[in-house]
Amino acid sequence: MMEATYMFSKALWLINSKQSRLALILLYLVYLIILPFSYYNNTDELNRALLTNPSNPYLYISDFSMLAFISPIIVLILSILLIGIGRNTGGIDFQFSLPYSPRKLYLSKWVFGIAHIFMATVGLIILTLLIHYNTNLHKYIDASSFVTIFSVIFLFTIAFFTIGLSIGTITGHYFSQTLFTIFTIFSPSIIYFSLYSNLNGIFNYQLPDKSFEKTITSWSIPYQAGQLSISKDFNEKIVHYPTIDYGNLTIIILYIVAFLLIGLLCYNRSANVNNGKLFVYKKFGLFVNVLFVYLSATLIALLTSTIANGNNTIIYVIGLIIGTVVGYFFYKRLNKFFD
Repeated sequence: MMEATYMFSKALWLINSKQSRLALILLYLVYLIILPFSYYNNTDELNRALLTNPSNPYLYISDFSMLAFISPIIVLILSILLIGIGRNTGGIDFQFSLPYSPRKLYLSKWVFGIAHIFMATVGLIILTLLIHYNTNLHKYIDASSFVTIFSVIFLFTIAFFTIGLSIGTITGHYFSQTLFTIFTIFSPSIIYFSLYSNLNGIFNYQLPDKSFEKTITSWSIPYQAGQLSISKDFNEKIVHYPTIDYGNLTIIILYIVAFLLIGLLCYNRSANVNNGKLFVYKKFGLFVNVLFVYLSATLIALLTSTIANGNNTIIYVIGLIIGTVVGYFFYKRLNKFFD
């Protein structure tokens, strides 16, 4: 029984590998080649800084901040290849025909992605340390700072992968999975600014302070990686290292847990056989329809108000009406195309 389970798990691993080959190549290319070379290039920058000021060189290493920007994009592509593309090629239908529960299939995809993120991260850590201790970087940079950097990047990347994979369980096409994943990631800020824009445009209401805006931003996943650069100015004696923000880490973990549970719940439902449609759940599709029309109306109202170069309420309301009509018919045509 254990052997059969192992062999089946191996089969799932091979299926997932075949589906996500492109994203895996990008992942390992960035983690094992581009980032190590980028970190190594800091030795040249350091040598030039030493020529200018031998006793107190300038330092600025932003490679890991760049990784925190690139890796979420790669794992979102990975999540789309694992679920979204499979819906349109028939791969998902084949997997549903296998003698495993949908929950098992979903977990196999999630574990597959986490395993590759982990292996890529471990490889990057090893290469970074080899470069660090075989160049003059180790004389000026404390390697213990890498614990914070790689811990944050690892969890941050997992969160984006989990979100993308979870959204794939409610969308029936890679097109809608891509767009709705991007929307979900930025949804706290998008919804907040749309509500504020309408309050301002219709009622000329101004927020008394920016505290609520900061709260919304602090709970949005794109801002949770924090500052991951290592720096020191000419006139400073101390190197500034990234520090762990436990509040940010808590939010990242909450995103991972919440979207993993959502993915498990949704993928286990029979509606997931509705491949090719924008959304596999009709009621959720209606919700997205209303949301799309609302955001379209807000966007066009802002554009008309900007073109009119004023804060005229009537112009803003006219823009809302036009945007509502345009958004409704555009979504209707879009939904009909995917039906």
